[in-house]
Amino acid sequence: MTIRFYRLFFLLFGVLLIFGQAHADQQRNRAIIDSLRWGFDYKSAEAYRRAKQAQHLDSTYYVGYLIEAFHFFERAEEQSGLRKAVEPLQKALARFEKEFGYCLNKRYTLEDIFMGAWREMLRQLDYLTLASTLIDCYFSLEMPDSAYSALMRLKNADLAIDFRSYQGLAWLYFRSRIYTSKRYPFLKDSIEENIRMAFRYADSLEWKYRQEVPYFRREILRAYPEGGGFHAFFKGSFVDRPPTYVANIRGILYGYNLKTRTAVSFFKKLDDEDSVAKFVNLGYSYYADIDFRNAEHYFANVPDRGSKTRGGHWQGFSAVYVYKGHPLEGAAELQQKRDQHGYTIGYGWDNLCLARMYLYAGYVDQCATALNNAEHFTEVHYNSSFREDQYRFMLKTLRMMEFDYRLKAKRFENRHRWLSWEWWKAFPKLAFLKFKTVYQLANELALNPEREIVFYHIFHTENIITFDELWNILRHYDLDYFWKVLTRNENEDPRPNLHRYYEYFLGRILQEKGENDLAYDRLTAILRDPDLNQEYEKLLIARIHESCARIAEAEGWEPQQEFHLNMLYYTYPQLIPFSDVRMRFRLHLAPELRESPSPAVQQALDQLRACNIDFDPPENRRYPEVYLALGQEGTLEYQVMVNQDVFTRGRVRLDYPDAGKRLAYR
Repeated sequence: MTIRFYRLFFLLFGVLLIFGQAHADQQRNRAIIDSLRWGFDYKSAEAYRRAKQAQHLDSTYYVGYLIEAFHFFERAEEQSGLRKAVEPLQKALARFEKEFGYCLNKRYTLEDIFMGAWREMLRQLDYLTLASTLIDCYFSLEMPDSAYSALMRLKNADLAIDFRSYQGLAWLYFRSRIYTSKRYPFLKDSIEENIRMAFRYADSLEWKYRQEVPYFRREILRAYPEGGGFHAFFKGSFVDRPPTYVANIRGILYGYNLKTRTAVSFFKKLDDEDSVAKFVNLGYSYYADIDFRNAEHYFANVPDRGSKTRGGHWQGFSAVYVYKGHPLEGAAELQQKRDQHGYTIGYGWDNLCLARMYLYAGYVDQCATALNNAEHFTEVHYNSSFREDQYRFMLKTLRMMEFDYRLKAKRFENRHRWLSWEWWKAFPKLAFLKFKTVYQLANELALNPEREIVFYHIFHTENIITFDELWNILRHYDLDYFWKVLTRNENEDPRPNLHRYYEYFLGRILQEKGENDLAYDRLTAILRDPDLNQEYEKLLIARIHESCARIAEAEGWEPQQEFHLNMLYYTYPQLIPFSDVRMRFRLHLAPELRESPSPAVQQALDQLRACNIDFDPPENRRYPEVYLALGQEGTLEYQVMVNQDVFTRGRVRLDYPDAGKRLAYR
């Protein structure tokens, strides 16, 4: 009996000794792992090496997977990179909950912190950061159901420092608003109900803040000396910043409901002057209220914090450049930024916005190149309310515009196009591609549950299609239906500056239906609107003059045709070759041109005269005057005079085979 007792005693003692040694080894390894977290860039290869070293030392400790996940997340510039981050994030959270779950659903007092609970509070920060990063991945990977599960998991952890779950749930319902419970069970069955849920979670976020702030002031901030790093961190992150989350999400929701000025008041509560969200959202709020000057100011000052801050504001900023008649300047600025960032998040959106600006500048080939870049790039919609369906819709819209511009360019280059082989060679294919795209857009618009609130309320904060692009879609469909819709929206829209744009659409519908007198009166009334901004609404002004010039030509109103053609050219000359009007100039050739025996000169002049330009207007009408002369080094110099002032000048090289066509476009 005694021998058996001693054997059992030594066996138990050995087990305890081994267990104690193993525990000591584990603690030593974890101390090493904790030291591996600091002093490197998560994007570097060193981060991945340290992650694997940490996992080798202790595969049950969450920190090794945390390092690996953050490495993949910070490096990610496309969806495959984000997917790589998901698995280690899930492993880290599972290991945390298994071993350190006691830290969750707990609030530590001042005494607890003095007794060492500050370590558990740092664990809570790890959990919050891991969960938030996983949620960001799910959002960017367009996985709303997984994002909802991750948000509810974080919410149920009931951390005092967690303001992300309610903010994320509000954002999730807003961003997934077009879907219903048939696709994602957590959603409601209409856009209106989903928006109401987003408002409720925004209210819950404010309620949680009011509940937790006294705890932070009473227990957390008193534990650390004021002015110290920990005090500043907790105060800045969990006392000062959460109200901006509430203001931001409420501003987005009010903007969606067309209350743009209320939205502005919320966004201005974001007191961080380096906030990307503040500048982007203020830009869109002013844009939706037709205050393009303020929109331009905020869009131009959006901070550039790397690829994960891109893809959010150039949709509106590019439109402002187009509206004010400076698309080429905007394209030059954006192309420089795109090339600096390279093939990263936002590259696709940058190319779509570049395509828009190149199109309105008359650079159709460059527009097509940018569209091809966007089409073959898998965009990541990181931290943006814009979704993949909106990306594809904008791509198809601009593609339709490209085909339309190419058709009009061929018509412009061939005045007698019905007798031109070049026209007949290009026309069938371009017409087919254009109307095929129009048909696709019609189907997508008909199936889009947001068409009434977002598309037909012009300049909605979530509508990235310009009014001009929208008209080029709607004009192909049932105009009687859109007359009713737009008339109703004009009467109900709370934004006063939208009146003239609804009137423009209604005037164009009248014109399409052949009611020229009514259309002309309606369109010209917009030009007398005292709120019409002559600097920032040039595209609207130009389109009105284009339509009125067409009406005047059809009705034989020569003085009105002269006025509107001249104003169209003066306001937005880039549109002339791709418009539905024939511009008039008086052409003056220098003697050396008229008498030149050069085949290159004669070819250039023949090409110029073959374009759809009237160089022989009535003598009693005043149109711009074009002066051509031979320049140095084989060039053709041109100068356009408007009211005795030089409007534009330049030169074209005669050794270009299409020198005359180039001159016509200029």
